[in-house]
Amino acid sequence: MAAKIVFHLPKQFHDNYLELTHLALFHKIHELITSRGGEIEVRRRHEALRSPFQTDLAEHLEAENLHIIENGMVRQPNALNTALAYLQPYFHLDAQGVLALSSAGNAVYDENVVNPVLATSKFRGLQDRLVKKRRSRYGPKEEFTKIPEGCIAVFLQGDNPHLQGTAYCNNETLLRTVAENSGGRTIVVKAHPISKQLDDAQLILKLLQEGLPLEATDANVHDIIRQSAVTVSYNSAVSLEGFLHKKPAILFGKSDFHHIVEVVRRPEDFAPALEAALSKSVNYAKYLHWYFSKHTLSVDDWQVDKKILQVFKTTGFSADKLGLRTLEEACSAQSAVSARKEAMASTQRLLRGLLGLEAVKLRRATIIDDTYHEFIGVRGKQKLRICRHLSAEGAQEVSERVEEIEKLEIALVSERFSSEQCYLANPEFGLMALTHEPGVILADRISSASGARRSKLVRMAAEWLQEATQVRIKHTEFASMFRLKVLKEWSLDNVEAEDDCALLERLLSDMTRRARQVKGMEIQQIEGQYWFSAENFVFKDDVLCGVNLRKAQWTSVARSTAQFLVDLQIRSPMESDRHRFGIAKDDWRAYLSTDVVPESERRTALPFFVGEQLFRRFVSDYRKLELRNNARKAIHSFLG
Repeated sequence: MAAKIVFHLPKQFHDNYLELTHLALFHKIHELITSRGGEIEVRRRHEALRSPFQTDLAEHLEAENLHIIENGMVRQPNALNTALAYLQPYFHLDAQGVLALSSAGNAVYDENVVNPVLATSKFRGLQDRLVKKRRSRYGPKEEFTKIPEGCIAVFLQGDNPHLQGTAYCNNETLLRTVAENSGGRTIVVKAHPISKQLDDAQLILKLLQEGLPLEATDANVHDIIRQSAVTVSYNSAVSLEGFLHKKPAILFGKSDFHHIVEVVRRPEDFAPALEAALSKSVNYAKYLHWYFSKHTLSVDDWQVDKKILQVFKTTGFSADKLGLRTLEEACSAQSAVSARKEAMASTQRLLRGLLGLEAVKLRRATIIDDTYHEFIGVRGKQKLRICRHLSAEGAQEVSERVEEIEKLEIALVSERFSSEQCYLANPEFGLMALTHEPGVILADRISSASGARRSKLVRMAAEWLQEATQVRIKHTEFASMFRLKVLKEWSLDNVEAEDDCALLERLLSDMTRRARQVKGMEIQQIEGQYWFSAENFVFKDDVLCGVNLRKAQWTSVARSTAQFLVDLQIRSPMESDRHRFGIAKDDWRAYLSTDVVPESERRTALPFFVGEQLFRRFVSDYRKLELRNNARKAIHSFLG
């Protein structure tokens, strides 16, 4: 008989745990297990599971099942403890404990082995989400509060650390110790927002009446930290929020992030701890990346299901033991089929009520997502592509697409080039009917061609772009450093292999050099399709037709070129040992045999954009093995 997953939750969460953000990891586990045929049981968490001193738990945790305890303190082979790991979206799933008692506390931290690119990316992402938006766990105050600059910020935690046995002193001793050794700094104290605020307030009032230099506040956590010189707590999440502000922390209790903080076990330890905290330099980005990537699970991680199953397996509960079907068995196409049928029926009903489209019959759906539907339909003998924009901006998107098609109809004068035509548009309903252009997608034609034939097809794409935008050209200064900054802030959560991280770090270093060389140079911009790819053309009888056209945007012609060539190199690479900036030399020469890219940009701006596109595609397509391997080879070639 297959083992079960047993959730041990506080009774008040039994009915609604799938709706609570602080239990988001339970949502993920529930979805993972039930979708693959496993069994979940929910039980009331016994208080014995919250005691670090309880050892005989056989009565509550039968051996044949895997038990997951919310805020648990259980250490036995068939149990895992879980809780929010201080900051969303990270959670402990730990056989040793959570928060101060998690296994991270016993791990050895070495910042020299932490990848700086990934660390910086994760750090900036957390800053953008929490610091810039002034968000924290317990409904932070919206109003700004003026806090004394350079203060010591003390964050009380009620009696939780004392009940859990992780505090080295009581709250009164902590406050007296800080007040007596503050070195003249203002001491700002914030009570815990949900843990016995009255007790904390009474203690603060008592010490104020004694003349201790304390200043109580209910300010937003980030307002306090921003002005502080150091944070003080037992082991609070506020310490990690302080790391996002690059502020040091002093702890009066046991923690699992003690590696970069000062710890005070006795009152006489505080003065030297304060001096050390204010004087040492810490790379907080590296530490937070190490902590969260090595010792927690992110519910936003695209591989979180795989990682959860690995934790279960390490505990002795493999997918087989849990009776889980394979992913292929679990994934049914039925829901997708139902969604397509409903989308077709809904759009067909809409067409029947619109003048000029009432006779259109839908044959099949080609794209169904949350904001856009696309179908192939017929009106008599004419085949049409029906596009339906479902977002609030649907009317604007239809109008902009029609406008671009009309511009291309005027610009494309050669018999070799054309674009799809708008048969009828109804912006009010986000609806448009386009001619369905016959032929083979250019990307497929290029991938099956070689030699002179492939070169001709690549060259034609450049010539189409040149003709389509010939009267829509301007020149601007190249903001290369800004583009580099945007690239460095990209999330790299998809990339986990150390070799790949190192490769991206080398690429960014090379891009930094190139960015400085081309900073401020004049480059040519065109008003055209922001995404320029061989996927957006249909080829038939030596005529190249642009399809899937969207609103035109101003973009560098070198960027459009890099986008096309990099996409070609990753999706349909040539078998060639000769490359130019990571691109097959024959493709490079064929495209640039036109004069679409100014000569002055071919060894300057264009290589920069190629590097940028290689970085973006490697990261965004990392889950797709073949594309990832092709992009990796291209980056190695680009770097020489």
